[in-house]
Amino acid sequence: MKTSLKILPAIAAALLLVSCDSDKYPTRFEEEGHHIVVNEAADWNTFDLPAYIGDISAYPADLQTAIRQFFPRTAGIDDAKVIFIGAAEAAANDPILQEAIANHAFIVYPGGTDESLLTIEPVYALFNEPTGYKPLFHCHSAFGSGSTYTMWEEPEVGALEQVEPSMSEADWNALVKANQSLGDENGYILSDYDNLPDFNLNYYQTRMHTFVDWLETSVMEQTMTKSAPYEDLKANIENLGQRLTNNFPYSLNKQIDKGTGCDPDVLSKSGSLDVEFRIYPCYMQSANNDKAGDYYAVVATVTPHNASMWGPFVGKHGWTRNRVYGFWFNKMSMETSLVNTDGSAIGGLEYFDRPIPENKNSSKQYSNGKSVSISGTISGGYSQKQGGHGEGSFSAGATWTSSTNYSLDTIDYSLDSSTPTVKYTYWSNNVKLTDDYDDWNKINNQDFPAPCRTEFSSHSMWTWHIPGSTVKDGDTRSFKLKTKITINYASWYHWRGSAEFDSNKKDYDINLPEISWDLKAPDRTPWGFIRLRNASSSEMAHVSYYKSGEEDGEPVAELTYSYGKGDDAWMALEEGTYSVRWDLINGDTQEKVGSYIYRNVKVHQGRDKDSATTAISSVDGQKE
Repeated sequence: MKTSLKILPAIAAALLLVSCDSDKYPTRFEEEGHHIVVNEAADWNTFDLPAYIGDISAYPADLQTAIRQFFPRTAGIDDAKVIFIGAAEAAANDPILQEAIANHAFIVYPGGTDESLLTIEPVYALFNEPTGYKPLFHCHSAFGSGSTYTMWEEPEVGALEQVEPSMSEADWNALVKANQSLGDENGYILSDYDNLPDFNLNYYQTRMHTFVDWLETSVMEQTMTKSAPYEDLKANIENLGQRLTNNFPYSLNKQIDKGTGCDPDVLSKSGSLDVEFRIYPCYMQSANNDKAGDYYAVVATVTPHNASMWGPFVGKHGWTRNRVYGFWFNKMSMETSLVNTDGSAIGGLEYFDRPIPENKNSSKQYSNGKSVSISGTISGGYSQKQGGHGEGSFSAGATWTSSTNYSLDTIDYSLDSSTPTVKYTYWSNNVKLTDDYDDWNKINNQDFPAPCRTEFSSHSMWTWHIPGSTVKDGDTRSFKLKTKITINYASWYHWRGSAEFDSNKKDYDINLPEISWDLKAPDRTPWGFIRLRNASSSEMAHVSYYKSGEEDGEPVAELTYSYGKGDDAWMALEEGTYSVRWDLINGDTQEKVGSYIYRNVKVHQGRDKDSATTAISSVDGQKE
């Protein structure tokens, strides 16, 4: 009868993600499921876990304020789950800080801090810093394969047009008052990009909201992983995935239109985009012939936060009136590839499981999800030492799953997977540009569907295979993931005098920098099973495994199950020669009958569990 199990290593199961505005007078911010109006009596979407807020003086003043507002529940550094420190605090190398790092707290530190001072792996450095961007801060937790979040500061984009708004403050206030008495059936109240100081949500407050969303997801994953049961000789690949996340800001400052003899109308807005990849790696041993090599299951999610880009307004120039709409999400393209670390193509790279788009039906419900399974002898996870076994698991087969359900009734897509580079394009549908409005003091929100002016998430999944002719058993070669995203926003204006006489739609491309991560090398350790059968009438217990010649040292693995007659003890080990020890116990009295050893057991790989197994019996052991 089996009672418990300890294998080396044992990996637990795991679970498998808002906008910004940098204008002088930022707009009201709304997101589905949240309503944040920042003023004297603001209701914050605060983070409930205790936080230590140390030296944050290196951050901009507005960011310092936002940190304190989002993390009101403060604690000492030894009790905090989220720890904000400055470079000097990192350099002090406080033992309590080191203990917090070891306990997988989330450490937030300014960009440019020397990670060696924190004795943590600089996971963020796996991300190749984009040209023109610099990090404001990094957040890192060493739990599992590590996770990191970087808040990037927007690059200098050169001198932008500095144009005064076409309406005076008095005219605008009168228009706001009239509009607030009207609204529309959707409850949308007119707001302008450079007015309404009562709804003052600043740039860093909105970006901190996105960071907190990421943090909440990460904490949940840690909690669920630590509480999940261990699995008997089965690699749970999802727990070993590398999570790659970044948030990029962008701005548009555009002259929308200019009538003859009139002041121009300018729209100046800022937004941001989240990109997240989950990479689930495994390596299939060379004994599997043409199926051998690396497998990378990829789950990608990209979310443009459009709420703070949306800022329609109504203006007037003498007897002429105009209505400006924008910026709304118009189009987004994304290209993702796996390449060598020098950027060159990988020999033999192919799809094991081709990219899947969201399935669409008449109700506009999207579903993205499937289980990907491979059968064969594999190593799951990433190697932590050259040529050796790291944090992964051995298995005769593995499965990982992605599943997402959501609704988008106005976003369409196309997919090009004719090469190993995955190319998705998304664009907005059902935007109506209607000129003949009767009430020029009213913004019509209905013609611009919610995903175009709030946010939506695109989801996709695929699996790459790099053949065994390119990567070999014991190989430490690594690769790079890179993606390029271009997002396009649109604006539209309509002029009117005594009669309608002009309108125009404009598009604006925002080319985000190419994002590139250096992936860790998969664990390509060759391995096999030892199956020890209890052929005696006594119970078998305390099964331990030693490298041959090291029987007086520590075991490389051990089982704490007890096994009755005819039961098998299984253990997965790296290729090599081992000695196996066990005790025989009287099942009634629990007295030890004797200790036994079986020497020179060879472990070898194979195409499946049977061919990768060396079978031995307890009756052949030598009594010690």
